[in-house]
Amino acid sequence: MNRYTLGKIVKFFFHWHYDVQVVGEELLRDKSTHLVLPNHTAYIDPLILFSEMWWLPISPMVDELFMRKRFYRHILNKADAIEVPDLNKSAMSREEGAAVAGQLSRIVLDSLNAGKQICFYPSGHVKTVDKEIIGNRRLAYEVCRELPEEVHVVLCRMRGLEGSQWSKLKPKKWKWRRTVTMVFEDHTADVRKWAQTLDRRAFNEQLENWYNTEK
Repeated sequence: MNRYTLGKIVKFFFHWHYDVQVVGEELLRDKSTHLVLPNHTAYIDPLILFSEMWWLPISPMVDELFMRKRFYRHILNKADAIEVPDLNKSAMSREEGAAVAGQLSRIVLDSLNAGKQICFYPSGHVKTVDKEIIGNRRLAYEVCRELPEEVHVVLCRMRGLEGSQWSKLKPKKWKWRRTVTMVFEDHTADVRKWAQTLDRRAFNEQLENWYNTEK
């Protein structure tokens, strides 16, 4: 079974529980190379993103913890996922973490230069408060500072999974049918400008502002 067939099957089953509304997916249907940067609301949102974008050969960057789980690993391998070391390991020093992050940015840039579609979460974790917080994370900033000329950066804002069984936020009333929205916007010019004129924290704040807007 290839990734496209698997994506359509996952989408079929998800739509029993989720009413997924997608805005702006046409931005990903051109022949450009894309870097997709979503917010991270819940553990299941990567699978929903994968199932909705089944037609796009996009490679997600996935925490090694998920790659160890058989169910997730099977699907993520089909999606040509790139395994990311857990940068929050207590045994990892600050210098080691910075070195690993530098290696990851190089992997992303090399993949983009090769024409590969890439997706990763700038925050690096599922949100634990009502707002998306990227803090001082470096991957998105470092990649966008050296972004290949032909790459388009598409931001994705997901809503509707907060308070679900897959979320770290306080559970809300359980719903059999849950509405999930995914909004895609091309912000290539913005992120190029932010990466060249702002420091890392200010760059991340710009992303946070977009993710946290109520639109």
